[in-house]
Amino acid sequence: IHARGQITGSFTEEEATMLANSLENPLENAVQIIEERDVAPSLGRDSVAKGYKAAIWGLSAVAVFMLIYYLLTGVVANIALALNIVILLGVLCWFDATLTLPGIAGVVLTIGMAVDANVLIYERIREELNVGKSLKGAIASGYDKAFGTIFDANITTMIASIILIYMGKGPVKGFGVTLTIGILASMFTALVVTRLVMDILLRAGIIGSEKSKRLMHLRPSANLPKFNFLKYAKPAFIASWALIIVGFGAGLSKGTDKMLGVDFAGGYSMLLDFDSTAASKLNDDIESGSFREQLEVTTGIDGVQIQAQLQTEQDTGEQKLRIDFPLGTGDVNNATKVEEHVKRLYADASLERIKLDKVGPSVSGEIQKSALIAVALALFGILIYVAFRYEYSFAIGAVIAILHDVLMTGGWFFLTGRELNAPIVAAALTIIGFSINDTIVIFDRIRENVRMGTRGSFTDVMNTALNQTLSRTVITSGTTLLSTGTLYFFGGTVINDFAFTFLVGVITGTYSSIYIACAIVLWWH
Repeated sequence: IHARGQITGSFTEEEATMLANSLENPLENAVQIIEERDVAPSLGRDSVAKGYKAAIWGLSAVAVFMLIYYLLTGVVANIALALNIVILLGVLCWFDATLTLPGIAGVVLTIGMAVDANVLIYERIREELNVGKSLKGAIASGYDKAFGTIFDANITTMIASIILIYMGKGPVKGFGVTLTIGILASMFTALVVTRLVMDILLRAGIIGSEKSKRLMHLRPSANLPKFNFLKYAKPAFIASWALIIVGFGAGLSKGTDKMLGVDFAGGYSMLLDFDSTAASKLNDDIESGSFREQLEVTTGIDGVQIQAQLQTEQDTGEQKLRIDFPLGTGDVNNATKVEEHVKRLYADASLERIKLDKVGPSVSGEIQKSALIAVALALFGILIYVAFRYEYSFAIGAVIAILHDVLMTGGWFFLTGRELNAPIVAAALTIIGFSINDTIVIFDRIRENVRMGTRGSFTDVMNTALNQTLSRTVITSGTTLLSTGTLYFFGGTVINDFAFTFLVGVITGTYSSIYIACAIVLWWH
Protein backbone atom coordinates (compact mmCIF):
# COMPACT_ATOMS: atom_id res chain seq x y z
CA ILE A 1 0.00 0.00 0.00
CA HIS A 2 1.41 3.39 -1.00
CA ALA A 3 0.43 6.43 1.04
CA ARG A 4 1.35 10.09 1.07
CA GLY A 5 1.19 12.74 3.77
CA GLN A 6 1.59 16.48 3.74
CA ILE A 7 2.19 18.92 6.60
CA THR A 8 1.45 22.58 5.96
CA GLY A 9 2.28 25.60 8.11
CA SER A 10 4.47 28.67 8.51
CA PHE A 11 7.96 27.12 8.53
CA THR A 12 11.38 28.49 7.61
CA GLU A 13 13.50 26.28 5.36
CA GLU A 14 15.60 25.26 8.36
CA GLU A 15 12.52 24.37 10.44
CA ALA A 16 11.02 22.37 7.57
CA THR A 17 14.26 20.41 7.10
CA MET A 18 14.52 19.70 10.82
CA LEU A 19 10.89 18.49 10.92
CA ALA A 20 11.42 16.25 7.88
CA ASN A 21 14.56 14.72 9.43
CA SER A 22 12.70 14.07 12.69
CA LEU A 23 9.80 12.39 10.88
CA GLU A 24 12.14 10.18 8.86
CA ASN A 25 13.32 8.87 12.25
CA PRO A 26 16.84 7.74 11.27
CA LEU A 27 17.56 6.41 14.79
CA GLU A 28 14.36 4.34 14.65
CA ASN A 29 13.07 5.61 18.00
CA ALA A 30 9.64 4.38 19.01
CA VAL A 31 7.07 6.97 17.96
CA GLN A 32 4.05 7.50 20.21
CA ILE A 33 0.93 9.57 19.75
CA ILE A 34 0.71 11.77 22.85
CA GLU A 35 -2.43 13.71 21.87
CA GLU A 36 -5.19 12.82 19.43
CA ARG A 37 -8.65 14.25 18.66
CA ASP A 38 -10.93 12.08 16.52
CA VAL A 39 -14.37 13.44 15.57
CA ALA A 40 -16.84 11.55 13.38
CA PRO A 41 -18.12 13.51 10.34
CA SER A 42 -21.71 13.33 11.64
CA LEU A 43 -20.76 14.96 14.97
CA GLY A 44 -18.58 17.54 13.22
CA ARG A 45 -21.41 18.58 10.88
CA ASP A 46 -23.90 18.58 13.74
CA SER A 47 -21.65 20.70 15.98
CA VAL A 48 -20.96 23.26 13.26
CA ALA A 49 -24.66 23.44 12.36
CA LYS A 50 -25.60 24.01 16.01
CA GLY A 51 -22.83 26.58 16.44
CA TYR A 52 -24.11 28.42 13.36
CA LYS A 53 -27.67 28.22 14.70
CA ALA A 54 -26.55 29.62 18.07
CA ALA A 55 -24.73 32.48 16.33
CA ILE A 56 -27.82 33.40 14.28
CA TRP A 57 -30.10 33.25 17.32
CA GLY A 58 -27.64 35.28 19.39
CA LEU A 59 -27.27 37.95 16.70
CA SER A 60 -31.05 38.14 16.21
CA ALA A 61 -31.78 38.37 19.95
CA VAL A 62 -29.28 41.18 20.54
CA ALA A 63 -30.37 43.08 17.41
CA VAL A 64 -34.07 42.88 18.34
CA PHE A 65 -33.36 44.00 21.90
CA MET A 66 -31.35 47.03 20.75
CA LEU A 67 -34.06 47.93 18.23
CA ILE A 68 -36.86 47.73 20.80
CA TYR A 69 -34.99 49.57 23.57
CA TYR A 70 -33.19 52.29 21.58
CA LEU A 71 -35.52 52.57 18.54
CA LEU A 72 -33.76 54.71 15.88
CA THR A 73 -30.50 54.73 17.81
CA GLY A 74 -30.83 50.95 18.00
CA VAL A 75 -30.87 50.84 14.19
CA VAL A 76 -27.51 52.68 14.22
CA ALA A 77 -26.16 50.19 16.80
CA ASN A 78 -27.36 47.26 14.67
CA ILE A 79 -25.60 48.69 11.61
CA ALA A 80 -22.42 48.77 13.69
CA LEU A 81 -23.09 45.23 14.94
CA ALA A 82 -23.57 43.89 11.40
CA LEU A 83 -20.39 45.66 10.23
CA ASN A 84 -18.57 44.25 13.24
CA ILE A 85 -19.42 40.68 12.15
CA VAL A 86 -18.45 41.46 8.53
CA ILE A 87 -15.06 42.85 9.64
CA LEU A 88 -14.46 39.89 11.97
CA LEU A 89 -15.20 37.30 9.27
CA GLY A 90 -13.28 39.35 6.70
CA VAL A 91 -10.13 39.44 8.83
CA LEU A 92 -10.41 35.70 9.49
CA CYS A 93 -10.68 35.12 5.72
CA TRP A 94 -7.72 37.43 5.11
CA PHE A 95 -5.55 35.25 7.38
CA ASP A 96 -7.05 32.11 5.82
CA ALA A 97 -8.17 31.01 9.30
CA THR A 98 -10.28 27.92 9.92
CA LEU A 99 -13.40 28.65 11.96
CA THR A 100 -13.58 25.95 14.65
CA LEU A 101 -16.43 25.47 17.13
CA PRO A 102 -14.66 27.53 19.84
CA GLY A 103 -14.11 30.14 17.11
CA ILE A 104 -17.85 30.23 16.46
CA ALA A 105 -18.32 30.59 20.24
CA GLY A 106 -15.96 33.57 20.05
CA VAL A 107 -18.16 35.14 17.35
CA VAL A 108 -21.29 34.60 19.49
CA LEU A 109 -19.69 36.19 22.56
CA THR A 110 -18.37 39.05 20.44
CA ILE A 111 -21.96 39.74 19.36
CA GLY A 112 -23.05 40.02 22.99
CA MET A 113 -20.12 42.21 24.05
CA ALA A 114 -20.03 44.35 20.89
CA VAL A 115 -23.01 46.50 21.87
CA ASP A 116 -21.37 47.43 25.20
CA ALA A 117 -19.58 50.44 23.71
CA ASN A 118 -22.76 51.62 21.98
CA VAL A 119 -24.73 51.36 25.22
CA LEU A 120 -22.04 53.35 27.07
CA ILE A 121 -22.18 56.09 24.46
CA TYR A 122 -25.98 56.25 24.32
CA GLU A 123 -26.33 56.40 28.10
CA ARG A 124 -23.71 59.18 28.17
CA ILE A 125 -25.64 61.13 25.53
CA ARG A 126 -28.80 60.79 27.60
CA GLU A 127 -26.94 62.16 30.66
CA GLU A 128 -25.71 65.14 28.65
CA LEU A 129 -29.28 65.82 27.52
CA ASN A 130 -30.32 65.69 31.17
CA VAL A 131 -28.11 68.72 31.94
CA GLY A 132 -29.77 70.74 29.15
CA LYS A 133 -27.37 70.34 26.20
CA SER A 134 -28.58 70.32 22.62
CA LEU A 135 -28.62 66.97 20.82
CA LYS A 136 -25.57 67.97 18.76
CA GLY A 137 -23.64 69.00 21.89
CA ALA A 138 -24.81 65.93 23.80
CA ILE A 139 -23.65 63.58 21.03
CA ALA A 140 -20.22 65.24 20.82
CA SER A 141 -19.81 65.26 24.60
CA GLY A 142 -21.18 61.73 24.98
CA TYR A 143 -18.65 60.25 22.56
CA ASP A 144 -15.76 62.23 24.12
CA LYS A 145 -16.60 61.19 27.69
CA ALA A 146 -17.26 57.56 26.77
CA PHE A 147 -13.99 57.16 24.85
CA GLY A 148 -11.71 56.76 27.88
CA THR A 149 -14.02 54.24 29.53
CA ILE A 150 -14.41 52.21 26.33
CA PHE A 151 -10.65 52.24 25.72
CA ASP A 152 -9.76 51.10 29.26
CA ALA A 153 -12.50 48.45 29.36
CA ASN A 154 -11.49 46.92 26.02
CA ILE A 155 -7.74 47.05 26.67
CA THR A 156 -8.17 45.12 29.94
CA THR A 157 -10.37 42.58 28.12
CA MET A 158 -7.72 42.25 25.40
CA ILE A 159 -5.07 41.43 27.99
CA ALA A 160 -6.95 38.18 28.64
CA SER A 161 -7.69 37.48 24.94
CA ILE A 162 -4.05 38.03 23.86
CA ILE A 163 -2.85 35.67 26.60
CA LEU A 164 -5.30 33.11 25.17
CA ILE A 165 -3.55 33.44 21.80
CA TYR A 166 -0.03 32.97 23.17
CA MET A 167 -0.75 30.44 25.91
CA GLY A 168 -3.68 28.50 24.42
CA LYS A 169 -3.47 25.31 22.40
CA GLY A 170 -5.39 24.48 19.23
CA PRO A 171 -9.06 25.54 19.37
CA VAL A 172 -8.43 27.64 22.50
CA LYS A 173 -5.95 29.72 20.52
CA GLY A 174 -8.55 30.11 17.76
CA PHE A 175 -11.06 31.37 20.32
CA GLY A 176 -8.54 33.97 21.50
CA VAL A 177 -7.90 35.17 17.94
CA THR A 178 -11.62 35.52 17.21
CA LEU A 179 -12.26 37.38 20.47
CA THR A 180 -9.33 39.78 19.95
CA ILE A 181 -10.39 40.67 16.40
CA GLY A 182 -13.98 41.10 17.63
CA ILE A 183 -12.92 43.51 20.39
CA LEU A 184 -10.91 45.68 17.98
CA ALA A 185 -13.71 45.63 15.41
CA SER A 186 -16.33 46.61 18.02
CA MET A 187 -14.20 49.56 19.16
CA PHE A 188 -13.89 50.78 15.58
CA THR A 189 -17.58 50.38 14.73
CA ALA A 190 -18.76 51.99 17.99
CA LEU A 191 -16.39 54.95 18.08
CA VAL A 192 -16.02 55.68 14.36
CA VAL A 193 -18.91 54.19 12.37
CA THR A 194 -21.80 55.09 14.71
CA ARG A 195 -20.36 58.61 15.20
CA LEU A 196 -20.19 59.06 11.43
CA VAL A 197 -23.81 57.89 11.02
CA MET A 198 -24.97 60.20 13.85
CA ASP A 199 -23.22 63.20 12.26
CA ILE A 200 -24.77 62.43 8.87
CA LEU A 201 -28.24 62.21 10.43
CA LEU A 202 -27.67 65.52 12.26
CA ARG A 203 -26.47 67.37 9.16
CA ALA A 204 -29.36 65.98 7.10
CA GLY A 205 -31.80 67.28 9.72
CA ILE A 206 -33.23 63.81 10.30
CA ILE A 207 -32.53 64.05 14.05
CA GLY A 208 -32.44 67.05 16.35
CA SER A 209 -36.11 67.74 17.06
CA GLU A 210 -38.01 66.65 20.18
CA LYS A 211 -39.86 64.06 18.10
CA SER A 212 -36.58 62.58 16.86
CA LYS A 213 -35.32 62.38 20.45
CA ARG A 214 -38.34 60.25 21.27
CA LEU A 215 -37.62 58.08 18.21
CA MET A 216 -34.00 57.75 19.36
CA HIS A 217 -35.06 56.96 22.93
CA LEU A 218 -32.58 59.59 24.11
CA ARG A 219 -34.99 61.93 25.85
CA PRO A 220 -33.84 63.11 29.30
CA SER A 221 -34.62 60.29 31.71
CA ALA A 222 -36.51 60.48 34.97
CA ASN A 223 -34.77 60.98 38.32
CA LEU A 224 -31.67 58.88 38.90
CA PRO A 225 -32.35 55.73 40.98
CA LYS A 226 -31.04 55.96 44.54
CA PHE A 227 -30.33 52.39 45.58
CA ASN A 228 -27.98 52.02 48.53
CA PHE A 229 -25.98 49.17 47.01
CA LEU A 230 -23.09 49.26 49.47
CA LYS A 231 -25.39 48.93 52.48
CA TYR A 232 -25.29 45.15 51.90
CA ALA A 233 -21.59 44.93 51.00
CA LYS A 234 -20.41 43.00 54.08
CA PRO A 235 -23.09 40.25 54.13
CA ALA A 236 -22.81 39.88 50.33
CA PHE A 237 -19.01 39.63 50.56
CA ILE A 238 -19.18 36.95 53.28
CA ALA A 239 -21.93 34.99 51.46
CA SER A 240 -19.90 34.97 48.22
CA TRP A 241 -16.80 33.40 49.73
CA ALA A 242 -18.94 30.95 51.71
CA LEU A 243 -20.54 29.78 48.43
CA ILE A 244 -17.09 29.37 46.86
CA ILE A 245 -15.99 27.15 49.78
CA VAL A 246 -19.19 25.08 49.50
CA GLY A 247 -18.73 24.65 45.73
CA PHE A 248 -15.11 23.52 45.90
CA GLY A 249 -15.86 21.42 48.97
CA ALA A 250 -18.58 19.59 47.02
CA GLY A 251 -16.18 19.02 44.12
CA LEU A 252 -13.33 17.76 46.30
CA SER A 253 -15.69 15.44 48.21
CA LYS A 254 -16.36 13.59 44.93
CA GLY A 255 -12.63 13.18 44.29
CA THR A 256 -10.20 14.91 41.92
CA ASP A 257 -10.78 12.19 39.30
CA LYS A 258 -14.33 13.55 38.84
CA MET A 259 -13.16 17.19 38.84
CA LEU A 260 -10.55 16.89 36.09
CA GLY A 261 -11.32 15.91 32.50
CA VAL A 262 -8.86 14.13 30.22
CA ASP A 263 -7.21 17.42 29.20
CA PHE A 264 -5.91 17.80 32.76
CA ALA A 265 -5.83 14.22 34.07
CA GLY A 266 -4.76 12.44 30.85
CA GLY A 267 -6.39 9.38 29.34
CA TYR A 268 -9.21 8.74 26.85
CA SER A 269 -12.63 10.34 26.56
CA MET A 270 -15.01 8.51 24.21
CA LEU A 271 -18.41 9.77 23.05
CA LEU A 272 -20.90 7.26 21.62
CA ASP A 273 -24.29 7.69 19.97
CA PHE A 274 -26.95 5.06 20.71
CA ASP A 275 -30.56 4.07 20.09
CA SER A 276 -32.85 6.15 22.31
CA THR A 277 -34.72 3.01 23.40
CA ALA A 278 -31.61 1.92 25.32
CA ALA A 279 -31.33 5.19 27.29
CA SER A 280 -33.25 3.90 30.32
CA LYS A 281 -31.13 0.75 30.72
CA LEU A 282 -27.85 2.62 30.19
CA ASN A 283 -28.83 5.24 32.76
CA ASP A 284 -29.88 2.60 35.32
CA ASP A 285 -26.61 0.67 34.85
CA ILE A 286 -24.52 3.85 35.17
CA GLU A 287 -26.38 4.99 38.30
CA SER A 288 -26.11 1.57 39.98
CA GLY A 289 -22.43 1.10 39.09
CA SER A 290 -23.21 -2.01 37.02
CA PHE A 291 -21.89 -0.39 33.84
CA ARG A 292 -18.47 0.21 35.37
CA GLU A 293 -18.33 -3.22 37.00
CA GLN A 294 -19.12 -5.00 33.73
CA LEU A 295 -16.43 -3.07 31.85
CA GLU A 296 -13.90 -3.75 34.61
CA VAL A 297 -14.51 -7.50 34.38
CA THR A 298 -14.44 -7.71 30.56
CA THR A 299 -11.60 -5.24 29.86
CA GLY A 300 -9.42 -5.72 32.94
CA ILE A 301 -9.26 -1.95 33.53
CA ASP A 302 -9.59 -0.82 37.15
CA GLY A 303 -13.27 0.08 37.53
CA VAL A 304 -12.48 3.10 39.72
CA GLN A 305 -10.70 4.66 36.74
CA ILE A 306 -13.68 4.21 34.40
CA GLN A 307 -16.14 7.12 34.45
CA ALA A 308 -19.40 6.99 32.46
CA GLN A 309 -22.29 9.44 32.08
CA LEU A 310 -25.14 10.32 29.72
CA GLN A 311 -24.93 13.80 28.20
CA THR A 312 -28.17 15.47 27.10
CA GLU A 313 -28.53 18.02 24.29
CA GLN A 314 -30.29 21.10 25.67
CA ASP A 315 -32.31 21.87 22.54
CA THR A 316 -33.29 18.40 21.30
CA GLY A 317 -33.11 16.23 24.43
CA GLU A 318 -30.94 13.68 22.56
CA GLN A 319 -28.50 11.76 24.73
CA LYS A 320 -24.92 10.63 24.17
CA LEU A 321 -22.85 8.17 26.21
CA ARG A 322 -19.48 9.46 27.41
CA ILE A 323 -16.85 7.14 28.89
CA ASP A 324 -13.53 8.33 30.38
CA PHE A 325 -10.81 5.77 31.03
CA PRO A 326 -6.99 5.58 31.35
CA LEU A 327 -4.40 5.04 28.62
CA GLY A 328 -3.13 1.51 28.04
CA THR A 329 0.46 0.43 28.75
CA GLY A 330 2.84 -0.74 26.04
CA ASP A 331 1.01 -1.96 22.95
CA VAL A 332 -2.33 -2.18 24.78
CA ASN A 333 -4.95 0.13 23.22
CA ASN A 334 -7.62 0.71 25.83
CA ALA A 335 -9.76 2.68 23.35
CA THR A 336 -10.24 -0.29 21.04
CA LYS A 337 -10.75 -2.63 23.99
CA VAL A 338 -13.41 -0.44 25.67
CA GLU A 339 -15.27 0.23 22.42
CA GLU A 340 -15.43 -3.47 21.52
CA HIS A 341 -16.58 -4.56 24.97
CA VAL A 342 -19.21 -1.85 25.50
CA LYS A 343 -20.70 -2.65 22.06
CA ARG A 344 -20.79 -6.32 22.97
CA LEU A 345 -22.35 -5.68 26.39
CA TYR A 346 -25.04 -3.43 24.89
CA ALA A 347 -25.50 -5.00 21.47
CA ASP A 348 -29.16 -3.86 21.26
CA ALA A 349 -28.21 -0.18 21.79
CA SER A 350 -26.66 0.26 18.30
CA LEU A 351 -23.69 2.12 19.82
CA GLU A 352 -21.55 4.16 17.41
CA ARG A 353 -18.38 6.03 18.34
CA ILE A 354 -18.59 9.68 17.24
CA LYS A 355 -15.70 11.23 19.17
CA LEU A 356 -12.47 10.12 20.82
CA ASP A 357 -9.96 12.34 22.64
CA LYS A 358 -6.59 11.02 23.77
CA VAL A 359 -4.26 13.06 25.97
CA GLY A 360 -0.95 11.69 27.25
CA PRO A 361 0.43 12.49 30.73
CA SER A 362 3.06 14.89 29.36
CA VAL A 363 0.44 16.86 27.42
CA SER A 364 -2.04 17.01 30.33
CA GLY A 365 0.75 18.28 32.60
CA GLU A 366 1.64 20.94 30.04
CA ILE A 367 -2.03 22.02 29.75
CA GLN A 368 -2.31 22.33 33.54
CA LYS A 369 0.86 24.41 33.71
CA SER A 370 -0.12 26.70 30.82
CA ALA A 371 -3.62 27.18 32.32
CA LEU A 372 -2.23 28.34 35.67
CA ILE A 373 0.34 30.60 34.01
CA ALA A 374 -2.30 32.09 31.68
CA VAL A 375 -4.64 33.00 34.56
CA ALA A 376 -1.75 34.38 36.64
CA LEU A 377 -0.48 36.50 33.73
CA ALA A 378 -3.97 37.85 33.03
CA LEU A 379 -4.42 38.87 36.68
CA PHE A 380 -0.96 40.44 36.84
CA GLY A 381 -1.42 42.34 33.56
CA ILE A 382 -4.78 43.73 34.68
CA LEU A 383 -3.35 44.65 38.10
CA ILE A 384 -0.53 46.67 36.49
CA TYR A 385 -2.79 48.39 33.94
CA VAL A 386 -5.52 49.37 36.44
CA ALA A 387 -2.94 50.57 38.97
CA PHE A 388 -1.31 52.68 36.26
CA ARG A 389 -4.58 54.14 34.95
CA TYR A 390 -6.38 54.55 38.31
CA GLU A 391 -4.70 53.81 41.62
CA TYR A 392 -3.45 50.88 43.65
CA SER A 393 -6.62 50.35 45.74
CA PHE A 394 -8.73 50.14 42.56
CA ALA A 395 -6.31 47.61 41.09
CA ILE A 396 -6.43 45.40 44.19
CA GLY A 397 -10.24 45.56 44.24
CA ALA A 398 -10.43 44.66 40.55
CA VAL A 399 -8.06 41.68 40.82
CA ILE A 400 -9.77 40.25 43.94
CA ALA A 401 -13.14 40.61 42.16
CA ILE A 402 -11.77 38.74 39.12
CA LEU A 403 -10.34 36.01 41.35
CA HIS A 404 -13.74 35.78 43.06
CA ASP A 405 -15.47 35.40 39.67
CA VAL A 406 -13.17 32.59 38.54
CA LEU A 407 -13.53 30.75 41.87
CA MET A 408 -17.30 31.29 42.08
CA THR A 409 -17.78 30.02 38.53
CA GLY A 410 -15.56 27.05 39.36
CA GLY A 411 -17.63 26.33 42.47
CA TRP A 412 -20.90 26.22 40.51
CA PHE A 413 -19.14 24.22 37.79
CA PHE A 414 -18.18 21.49 40.27
CA LEU A 415 -21.56 21.61 42.04
CA THR A 416 -23.23 20.63 38.75
CA GLY A 417 -20.89 17.63 38.35
CA ARG A 418 -18.86 18.96 35.40
CA GLU A 419 -15.17 18.33 34.66
CA LEU A 420 -12.40 20.81 33.92
CA ASN A 421 -10.91 20.73 30.43
CA ALA A 422 -8.93 23.04 28.14
CA PRO A 423 -11.88 25.05 26.73
CA ILE A 424 -12.91 25.91 30.30
CA VAL A 425 -9.58 27.74 30.66
CA ALA A 426 -10.63 29.85 27.67
CA ALA A 427 -13.99 30.47 29.35
CA ALA A 428 -12.26 31.48 32.61
CA LEU A 429 -10.03 33.99 30.79
CA THR A 430 -13.06 35.37 28.93
CA ILE A 431 -14.84 35.78 32.28
CA ILE A 432 -11.79 37.70 33.48
CA GLY A 433 -12.12 39.99 30.46
CA PHE A 434 -15.86 40.51 30.90
CA SER A 435 -15.64 41.07 34.65
CA ILE A 436 -12.91 43.70 34.43
CA ASN A 437 -14.84 45.41 31.62
CA ASP A 438 -17.83 46.00 33.91
CA THR A 439 -15.62 46.96 36.87
CA ILE A 440 -13.67 49.51 34.83
CA VAL A 441 -16.88 51.27 33.75
CA ILE A 442 -17.93 51.70 37.40
CA PHE A 443 -14.42 52.70 38.56
CA ASP A 444 -14.19 55.28 35.79
CA ARG A 445 -17.44 56.89 36.95
CA ILE A 446 -16.29 56.89 40.60
CA ARG A 447 -13.06 58.62 39.59
CA GLU A 448 -14.99 61.16 37.52
CA ASN A 449 -17.38 61.93 40.39
CA VAL A 450 -14.46 62.41 42.81
CA ARG A 451 -12.78 64.83 40.40
CA MET A 452 -16.04 66.75 39.93
CA GLY A 453 -16.42 67.12 43.70
CA THR A 454 -19.69 65.19 44.07
CA ARG A 455 -21.11 65.95 47.52
CA GLY A 456 -21.35 63.41 50.31
CA SER A 457 -19.16 60.74 51.88
CA PHE A 458 -17.07 58.37 49.78
CA THR A 459 -19.87 55.81 50.22
CA ASP A 460 -22.33 58.33 48.75
CA VAL A 461 -20.01 59.05 45.84
CA MET A 462 -19.68 55.33 45.06
CA ASN A 463 -23.42 54.68 45.36
CA THR A 464 -24.08 57.61 43.01
CA ALA A 465 -21.63 56.11 40.47
CA LEU A 466 -23.28 52.70 40.75
CA ASN A 467 -26.73 54.20 40.15
CA GLN A 468 -25.44 56.25 37.20
CA THR A 469 -24.02 53.15 35.51
CA LEU A 470 -26.89 50.83 36.50
CA SER A 471 -28.77 51.00 33.19
CA ARG A 472 -25.59 50.35 31.23
CA THR A 473 -24.72 47.37 33.49
CA VAL A 474 -28.18 45.82 33.13
CA ILE A 475 -28.30 46.28 29.33
CA THR A 476 -24.76 45.04 28.66
CA SER A 477 -25.06 42.02 30.95
CA GLY A 478 -28.48 41.32 29.42
CA THR A 479 -27.23 41.31 25.82
CA THR A 480 -24.24 39.14 26.76
CA LEU A 481 -26.59 36.74 28.57
CA LEU A 482 -28.81 36.60 25.48
CA SER A 483 -25.93 35.55 23.21
CA THR A 484 -24.41 33.18 25.80
CA GLY A 485 -27.83 31.66 26.44
CA THR A 486 -28.16 30.76 22.76
CA LEU A 487 -24.78 28.99 23.00
CA TYR A 488 -25.94 27.04 26.05
CA PHE A 489 -29.35 26.02 24.69
CA PHE A 490 -28.55 25.62 20.97
CA GLY A 491 -24.75 25.10 20.80
CA GLY A 492 -24.79 21.35 21.41
CA THR A 493 -22.95 19.01 23.79
CA VAL A 494 -19.45 19.87 22.60
CA ILE A 495 -19.71 23.53 23.66
CA ASN A 496 -22.18 23.11 26.55
CA ASP A 497 -19.66 23.19 29.42
CA PHE A 498 -18.01 26.28 27.93
CA ALA A 499 -21.37 28.07 27.57
CA PHE A 500 -22.45 27.12 31.11
CA THR A 501 -19.19 28.47 32.51
CA PHE A 502 -19.54 31.80 30.75
CA LEU A 503 -23.25 32.04 31.61
CA VAL A 504 -22.44 31.77 35.33
CA GLY A 505 -19.42 34.05 34.85
CA VAL A 506 -21.49 36.87 33.33
CA ILE A 507 -23.90 36.88 36.29
CA THR A 508 -21.07 36.59 38.82
CA GLY A 509 -18.98 39.26 37.07
CA THR A 510 -21.84 41.76 37.16
CA TYR A 511 -22.46 41.10 40.86
CA SER A 512 -18.77 41.21 41.86
CA SER A 513 -18.17 44.61 40.29
CA ILE A 514 -20.45 46.04 42.99
CA TYR A 515 -20.10 43.78 46.02
CA ILE A 516 -16.46 42.72 45.72
CA ALA A 517 -14.48 45.32 43.74
CA CYS A 518 -16.33 48.44 44.98
CA ALA A 519 -16.62 47.07 48.53
CA ILE A 520 -12.84 46.55 48.76
CA VAL A 521 -12.13 50.07 47.43
CA LEU A 522 -14.60 51.51 49.97
CA TRP A 523 -13.07 49.62 52.91
CA TRP A 524 -9.55 50.50 51.72
CA HIS A 525 -10.33 54.23 51.96
